[in-house]
Amino acid sequence: MKKITSLLCFFLLALTMFSFSFAAAADSSQFKDLGNLPQEQKVKFDELISSGVFSGLSDDTFGLDAQMDRAQFAKVASLIFSLSVDKTLTSSTFNDVPSDHWSLTYVEALKKAGLTNGYDSEGKTYNPSGAVSRQELAAFLIRGIGLDDAAKKATPVTDSTVDDWAKGYVALALEKNILTKLDDGSFGGKAPATRKMLALASFESKKLFAEVKKPAETPGTQPATPTPAPTTPSKGGDVSAKGKKAIITSDVNTGNAKLRDEEKPVVSRLESLGFEVTRLASTKITAEAVEGYDLVVIGTSTNSKYVQKKLKGLKAPIIYIKSISFGDADFSKISEKSDILKQTTVTIQNSDHPLAAGLKGDVQVFYEPAALSYGFPSGDGKIIVASKDDPAKGIIIGYEKGSKNILNEPVAARTVLFGLKDDAVMKEYATDELWKLFDASALWCIQNP
Repeated sequence: MKKITSLLCFFLLALTMFSFSFAAAADSSQFKDLGNLPQEQKVKFDELISSGVFSGLSDDTFGLDAQMDRAQFAKVASLIFSLSVDKTLTSSTFNDVPSDHWSLTYVEALKKAGLTNGYDSEGKTYNPSGAVSRQELAAFLIRGIGLDDAAKKATPVTDSTVDDWAKGYVALALEKNILTKLDDGSFGGKAPATRKMLALASFESKKLFAEVKKPAETPGTQPATPTPAPTTPSKGGDVSAKGKKAIITSDVNTGNAKLRDEEKPVVSRLESLGFEVTRLASTKITAEAVEGYDLVVIGTSTNSKYVQKKLKGLKAPIIYIKSISFGDADFSKISEKSDILKQTTVTIQNSDHPLAAGLKGDVQVFYEPAALSYGFPSGDGKIIVASKDDPAKGIIIGYEKGSKNILNEPVAARTVLFGLKDDAVMKEYATDELWKLFDASALWCIQNP
């Protein structure tokens, strides 16, 4: 029986075999080797592919039987578990991960989070091209979901293909339908995991992981890491979004009457804070249409021509995720061409303000480079978060009720520019810090000044 130096070794061995790619893809129909899958499996592949979780080995081949390595999954593990990835790193703590290796920052993120001390007992190597067995995959998935204690208490499988150390993990993975037995009735613990196994296991793990996390993020409760209380005096004190009504604007998809999906991540986040969320087509934006709501959000898909100055004097607080609309409403000296491309990090410029969410210094908001939007506020507008390279470019800007806009006009209600706006990135690559900043913006807006 193979001797394993540490549980962490197995934990990280399993990381490598996930085959995730965040390049966009259509669905299973584009891959010739997925055509003969059972329909219930196609549905799972469709979801994984259309959401960008998996891509093919080529334009028309998924590669069901292909294997993946530890480096390829290091990136995915960082994304799944919201690890902090330092893109500025230029050297590795492992001898076998060179400074120019594409996975360097992701591998180091795993180590920093305490998820690995290396592949060997001395912690000198990571083995980025190494493979992983099915039993190692089972152990990782169970631990990643947060069921490590349950696995230790589970009745071990009586399967000679599974090593003793893994029998509890395999038992729980089978019980939760994360993995299944092979055609011969055994689990095949030492057999290498394939892309097909990984895809189906990841679908089930993702679903179970969401269920495990759900109790801490159900509507009407604070998120797992609550927004810190304001450090500046406020008549309203702490505030809850429970029972508050928010409305978010969205463009209409071409060819049908459905609103775009770009706002879904923000809608879900608002609901997790306790808001009752309504969506409004951009073409129907008027002051009357948003009357009675506690918070108005100008969504990222909103065509700015439908906003203009229509909500400028609104007495309800507004979050502009659309920087052009923020400028059009005279909160910024710039409207057009207000994006900064390929960014991952911002700088907290006013850490004492509630909009800073208790964060300080340089903060990573995206795991992958994406566009930020910025504004140039009036003297009353407070830049809370700025571009890392230009402190004059406000990424998150806050206006208090009664302050003056760029035309020296009084602001009717608290107003925020939230320039972390890329919808795809907010869905797939947003860090916990980004969502803390968003939570702080929403709660600050509804707090009585």
